[in-house]
Amino acid sequence: MTCDTDAPQNGVTFEALHRIERGVLSVRGDRVYGIDAESKRVLERLSAEGFEEIDLRDSAIVPGFVDAHSHPLFAGDREPDFTARTRGEKAAQGMLYTVERTREALRDPAAFFERVVRRRLQAMLAHGTTTLETKTGYALTKNGEFALLDIISAHRDDGDVPRLVATFLGAHTLPPEFDDYRAYVEYLVDECIPEARTHGADFADVFCEPGVFSADHARRYLEAAETHRLRLRAHCDEMSNGGAVAMAAQVGVDSFDHCNAIDDAGVKAIVKSGGVLVACPATFAFLDLPKRAPVRAVLESGGTVALASDFNPGTSPCFNLQTVAYYGRKLFGLTSAEALHAVTRAAAGSIRRSGRGGSGDLREGGYADFVALAIDDLREFGWQFGGNLATLVCKAGRCFG
Repeated sequence: MTCDTDAPQNGVTFEALHRIERGVLSVRGDRVYGIDAESKRVLERLSAEGFEEIDLRDSAIVPGFVDAHSHPLFAGDREPDFTARTRGEKAAQGMLYTVERTREALRDPAAFFERVVRRRLQAMLAHGTTTLETKTGYALTKNGEFALLDIISAHRDDGDVPRLVATFLGAHTLPPEFDDYRAYVEYLVDECIPEARTHGADFADVFCEPGVFSADHARRYLEAAETHRLRLRAHCDEMSNGGAVAMAAQVGVDSFDHCNAIDDAGVKAIVKSGGVLVACPATFAFLDLPKRAPVRAVLESGGTVALASDFNPGTSPCFNLQTVAYYGRKLFGLTSAEALHAVTRAAAGSIRRSGRGGSGDLREGGYADFVALAIDDLREFGWQFGGNLATLVCKAGRCFG
């Protein structure tokens, strides 16, 4: 499956996603050398050119998965919050507990990455994620957030972890040093956003939600980020509708994330903008949220939907996009082909990494990022869940498994 197509996602078929029943994928260096239908002539030519053959005839080969929303740069765990939730009790720790633990870990950023973060990223790669949108947001100070960006920048192309795309999420919650959201936004605008790109940030993101950053706060933050040449993303109306989508469409974000509580006007705004709805089904499954993102409405209106893990310690401790694809099918009614599109081509589009040799598809000259799945039929994608069907993962020509 190359997923190298401009076919609409709604109702997409595997044929439209360019299915090759018996294919030969050849790799040279970190790039795809060729994609051919299997034939004696093709195999003889590649053998004569010195290629080593790997037999994956019992597998389905798909592009490397792209996770378009993740928060892996945290220390500590929030298992007590999970236990409290299962008992119907209020979570005792919350996000500021994670902020406290992460600030402590950043006293030695190198050790934090090697002892804590790298193994998480390696687990994501082992399950097929070859490109990962990676947010800051658990330090909430200038030096701390820049230290997190520096970690991403230093390891964005490490061979044994996914390719990292850096998002500055200074506007994640209100840190303990502030008691006013507007004052904190002005701190971010004045002290952090102007230097975020120099620390490797590609995007800026904001948690726009009633009770957190309002639409006015978020607009101020995102417009400042755009001024400093950052692309834009937004957590929109995850728990309740506060007008985040309308604001985000007006400022021109690339992705509208979560969107569980939006209305029909929000759906129209997303589709008209050309941005991608990044749905995080593992999150509302974990939290038992009463509302779900209007994925089918967006697709049926001609929009595009990505599925992402939202991997984080408090609301989605799920790093496996295979499991996320299952939730996408179960909770949104996606077909297997739509779900595959959502974790490859659509997700890559939301981080501006699709096409021209980027992530999310397989094409000659593009990144040699692919996953071999132990399934008999592509219709099984997103059916089995809870384990790892990836028998071989290749990122930039380096294979694991």
